[in-house]
Amino acid sequence: MTDLDAHRPPSEEADPAPEQTGGLAAERDRLVAENAALHQALRALQQVDGDVVSDQDDVVSDQEAAEDAAAAAGDPVAARAVIQRRRLAGLGTALSTMTTRMMAERAARAAQVAEAEAAANRRAADQVADDERAAQHTFHPFRVGFFGGLGLLLAYVTYLSLDTLRATLIVIAVAFLLAIGLDPAVSALVRRGLKRGWAVTIVFLGLVAALGGAIYAIVPPIVTELATFVKSVPTLITNLQNNASVKSLDEKFGILDAIKKSNFVSTIGGGAAGSIVSAGVTVASVAADLLVVLVLSLFFLAGFPKIKLAAYRLAPASRRTRVSDLGDKIFKQMGGYLVGATLVAIQAGLVAGVFAAIVGLPYPWAIALGAAVLDFVPVVGPIIVGVSMTLLGFTQSITVGIVAAAFYLTQHLFEAYWLYPRVMRRQVDISTGAVVVALLVGGALLGVTGAVLAVPVAAAVQLIVREVVMPMQERN
Repeated sequence: MTDLDAHRPPSEEADPAPEQTGGLAAERDRLVAENAALHQALRALQQVDGDVVSDQDDVVSDQEAAEDAAAAAGDPVAARAVIQRRRLAGLGTALSTMTTRMMAERAARAAQVAEAEAAANRRAADQVADDERAAQHTFHPFRVGFFGGLGLLLAYVTYLSLDTLRATLIVIAVAFLLAIGLDPAVSALVRRGLKRGWAVTIVFLGLVAALGGAIYAIVPPIVTELATFVKSVPTLITNLQNNASVKSLDEKFGILDAIKKSNFVSTIGGGAAGSIVSAGVTVASVAADLLVVLVLSLFFLAGFPKIKLAAYRLAPASRRTRVSDLGDKIFKQMGGYLVGATLVAIQAGLVAGVFAAIVGLPYPWAIALGAAVLDFVPVVGPIIVGVSMTLLGFTQSITVGIVAAAFYLTQHLFEAYWLYPRVMRRQVDISTGAVVVALLVGGALLGVTGAVLAVPVAAAVQLIVREVVMPMQERN
């Protein structure tokens, strides 16, 4: 065993890292110093060897040749000189090999120590990071409770705010939807060479004229019929008293006397007065909402391109093209929804007007326009039209009233469950089942307004799922 092997550390101490980085640093410094000393010794030996080799090179041609010749001739002195020279050469080679080996082993040991020190530093850094994470994740009941309560409070305030603004938000949504539906007509006029301002004016005036004509055709007959009914109430009461059946019942049960002695008439009068006031307030509210919708629709329609560009700029620049493409498709589907709803409404108005003219109902034009306008209101609008036609039919005869009720019920079922879904599937690219489900869900959530907004919103959601969500799932 050599001195190097005697000073080599045991194998079990080479792998485990010391616990303290200070001891590792001292060990590393000691090994580096020893390595530097070995380097210096090697350089000295190489210098001596170089000098010897240089001297030998100078006289090799004379002395070595003479010594080799004398040794070959049997001169003992020359033979010892040759042997000594060869021993010195071997000793220099052995010293150089041993020095090189010691330097390599010292360098390997220094690398092991440095690696152990780096591992200890990493473990220390990981321990510090774990301590910091543990400190951050420490449960603080007061902090959690405070921020949880603050979040609940903000959520409740947001809910109250949205509930207060519900009617206003619905009006804005309806106005924006109307502007989206009218934009294709404006774009068509712009493509024909008109400026957008003139195109918006023409389309908006057409809308106002259609609404005004419908109101003018519907309201006067209603007012006339109500006035006629009020004037005919005394005559109806007199005829009721002179009716033989009523007289017979009165003689048996005293119905008229009981009615006169009870407060039934006054209750009906008070209820009728309250109903009239409530109806007047409702009509005024609807008229105000309609005016606000028209004004907002005009502003939205005039600045629709700028509104779209501003909305698209909210998306990141890298995805703006894709967002613009999806937005244009959604707006196109919403415009298609309004076109489809208009076609269905025209069908409803034509059917109602033709039927009223055939069976002899009064005011067929008013019935046709009323059916067309109210058909834009899903669920509720057709019911109002059907009830009105039935009551008008009963004013003619019981048979006409029953026929009118049966006819409009059949027409409504045909429109709601066959015509409307198919038109929307063609115009909005949405399945028939989705249309029916959207109408039911929208009506349950927001009533009439929810039913109006259900189909375009469902079409937009279906488009986003088909164009965005499904491709992401396929990529993943």
